Amino acid sequence: KSKKHPEFKEKYHRIKTRRGHKKAIIAVCKMLLTAIWNILNKLEPYTPEGFLEHRPVNESKVLTKAQALELLRKRGYTITDESPVIV
Repeated sequence: KSKKHPEFKEKYHRIKTRRGHKKAIIAVCKMLLTAIWNILNKLEPYTPEGFLEHRPVNESKVLTKAQALELLRKRGYTITDESPVIV
């Protein structure tokens, strides 16, 4: 919940959406332990630069028809084989 260090909150929310609360908590704990280890090992103050790197989004993601239909079903769409009738 810290506004001073948003990298922990961002990682928690990113993992929680995919894996759930418990896995997200464990991931943030691992992140904190790694940060503490590096602080003690290098004797330097904490800097969030390694955690705030932006990952490029893969814009050329290709889905098969089956994958696309399954994705739409998971998002709540109803798939039918009928063409819409335009009047």
